[in-house]
Amino acid sequence: MAEKKKARLLRAISYFVLLLLVIYVLSIGPVVAFLIDAKGNVIHPEYVNGYSAFYAPVLLLIDHVGFIQRYYWWYVNLCNGSEIHIVYQ
Repeated sequence: MAEKKKARLLRAISYFVLLLLVIYVLSIGPVVAFLIDAKGNVIHPEYVNGYSAFYAPVLLLIDHVGFIQRYYWWYVNLCNGSEIHIVYQ
């Protein structure tokens, strides 16, 4: 019986960690929407360093994987209500 409780607890912790990772990745869109205006200009430069440090793993992935960059800007445009066009490489 104790092993079932441990297995349940481990499963619950695993789901919780997975949920936190999903929230972390999805939170980047609203944060970028806060930092830039509809034309792509930075309106809160005092928070850019914190943003870059907190989202460094995601930004590294965005910079090195082209199709993720496309979806990143689509999501930022969705959150910001803008039409920022980025030339993809």
